[in-house]
Order: sequence, then structure tokens, then C-alpha cells
Amino acid sequence: MDAISPQNADKIIESKLRPLSAERVPFNEAYGRILREPVLADRDFPPFDRIMMDGIAIDYASVQARKFQSEGVQRAGILAMALDQAAGCFEVMTGAVLPQGCDTVIPVEEITESEGVFALNDGYQPDQGQFIHRQGSDNVEGDLLLPPGQLLSGKEIAVIATCGYSEVEVSPIPKITIVSTGDELVEVNETPSPFQIRKSNVYALEAACLDLPTPVEVELDHLPDDREVIAERVQQLLQDTDVLLFSGGISKGKYDFLQDVLAETGVEKHFQWVKQRPGKPLWFGTSIDDVSVFALPGNPNSTLTCFVRYVASSISQLAGIGKILPDTATLTGSHTFPPPLAHFLPVMATHSESGALEVEPLPTQNSGDLSRLALSSGFIELPADQKEFPVGFTAPFYPW
Repeated sequence: MDAISPQNADKIIESKLRPLSAERVPFNEAYGRILREPVLADRDFPPFDRIMMDGIAIDYASVQARKFQSEGVQRAGILAMALDQAAGCFEVMTGAVLPQGCDTVIPVEEITESEGVFALNDGYQPDQGQFIHRQGSDNVEGDLLLPPGQLLSGKEIAVIATCGYSEVEVSPIPKITIVSTGDELVEVNETPSPFQIRKSNVYALEAACLDLPTPVEVELDHLPDDREVIAERVQQLLQDTDVLLFSGGISKGKYDFLQDVLAETGVEKHFQWVKQRPGKPLWFGTSIDDVSVFALPGNPNSTLTCFVRYVASSISQLAGIGKILPDTATLTGSHTFPPPLAHFLPVMATHSESGALEVEPLPTQNSGDLSRLALSSGFIELPADQKEFPVGFTAPFYPW
């Protein structure tokens, strides 16, 4: 299969993704989840004319009397009382319903009381209707308060509870399995031989997954360069995951068995090569059970770049959030890249005085230059049909 452009890779991935089926959970267990149903106002908000200040409630038509006889206390949580006298009043508490016959609230700071008679302070003139939160002034019954796709934080949980949703439909937590490959890899706490290196890609990918705008469950695994072991383990790995990520083992090497094994286990390949640097050997397929399978190149720069560029947005779409769209940044230093490939250029990002996103090129030595990559803020995507990129050139920016 010929190499495709990053834009075509996007289209293919998006066409093959199947959002995870929603599930219902108790509302107080929905924090951090993605809402999958509309939340509607079950009544007007506020549901009654609500007192906004401690003080007294009066009929404004009698305001010139300046003194008002208390007819009782309208506290929160009881039915509205009714005014008997034009020059009467009710002592009111914040959150209480407005008494019948009253249309104005005088805050406690603007009154004095003597033997149940409340007098307005000298010089104080209230406005009719003040300090009353009118019924339905925020929302009316049936209004859409939270749309599907909303990440549920504390304020959204409050809305859900207020509207009486004891359970709510949300996205399940995506299960992601990250698998490193290769006999050259050893654990972090081991001393590598001269021909070995410590694992880092799987931990970078794990951290990147945990930084996504949706909760995820992540499992790590490792496969040696042994075809029989790979064949046995891949079948197992596909059983209980939503996204399967491989780091390495997908290029043209003699011991790159992974793509053949994936085909044998029924994973359909949709593409394998993308016209980009780094990360040209990028493999994407789906299993018969709609598991999304990405095999990322093994070099650290390539692995993390391909994850941020393609996989992060895919996981968000599976979870029901939608695509992660990049920002637009402006180059503050020129850059040259002759090959006819899209170029993911590491950059250091800052903001101008006006708040515009600006980036300075920070190219790495090669796809394995992990230490220099760590100095960057993210990367910009430069198009394949251009070689010279001057100061002021704008491009999509993807933060790490």
C-alpha cells in the first residue's frame, strides 16, 4: 500500500472509529466522565420568585410610608405567605420564596427595627423589584442545560443533581493497552547491556494517555522479537481493550513480525505508511470487534509525535468528546525542510503581548533524540508541498 498524506490518514481513522456504547451510572459517580445524553431543565429555574437578600419584603406601592409593620417571617423552605396590609412587610431570608403581595426586597443594611416596625434609613430609596430572582429568569422547563459530549466536572454534576437525574448516561472509560516490542528493551530499574536500552516509549504513552481530556484505564505489556510469542499474546491483548497501541515492530525489519500476526488474528489494515517525518511507518487497523489498533514507530520522537497527532484525538472520539483540534501558531524563526513530506517540527511555544501563540523551531538531531525533544513545548505540522518556512508562517500546533 502506498504512503498517504496525514489528512487522508485522519479521514481513514475517523471513518473507522466507533464511539463506545454509553452506560448509565449514578449521578454522583459521573465526575470526570463524558455526558452522552442531553440534560434538560425539569422545571423553571429558579422555580419560584426567590429572595436574594436578607431583609424585608414590601409592596412597592406603599414605599412612601417608609415604615412597615412586620406580619411574620418568610424563611426558606416554606410556602409563600400573603401580605394583609398595604404598609405591612415580611422579614425574609435569602433563598426564600417571595411572599404574595410583595414585589420589592429591602436589604437588612438599609433598615432599622423597633418593636416589629421596620423603617427605611434616611435618604434610602429602593428600586421596585430589586433583589428578587424571578421565576424562570435563568431557564424555563425543557431548556437544554448540558449537551452530550460535555466533560462532567463539579459544576455539571450540580446541574444534573438540580434537575433530578439520579442516573445519567455517560461514555464508558476507554481501556487502552500499550505494548512495547523488541529484545533490546529492558526495564527502567535494570542496567542495560551495551546493546540494550531502557524502556521509555510505553511510559511516555501512558503519561500522554492519562493527560487526555477523558478518564482512561491503561495497561502496559511487552512482546519479545519472537513470532510465536507475539502470535499468542496479540490474540489475548485484543480481548479486553478498546485501543491497542504498539510501539515498534511495524517497519520492514526481518524481525518485525507484528503486521503479519495482526492480519492472522483478523485485524484489518487500513494504512501502514504516512508521508510524514517523523513517523512514516504508522500502522492503523481495526479488529472484528472494533478494537482500534495503532502500531507506532519505535523511535521515541516518532512514537510520541504519532500519538499526539493521531491517537489522542481518536481516543477522545471513542469517548464521545469529538476530535481534538490543534491551535494555530506563528513561527518566530525560519525553517527549511526539503523532503516532500509533512514535517512535524518540535518547537518552543510562547505567547506574544497580544496573546497570540508564537513558536521557535527546536529541531531534533533525529527521531531518537529524546533529550532535545524534552525541551520543546510541542510540534507544528508543516505541509509537504513547501520547503522554506519564513518568520510569520502559521501552522497547526500540537502540545505534548
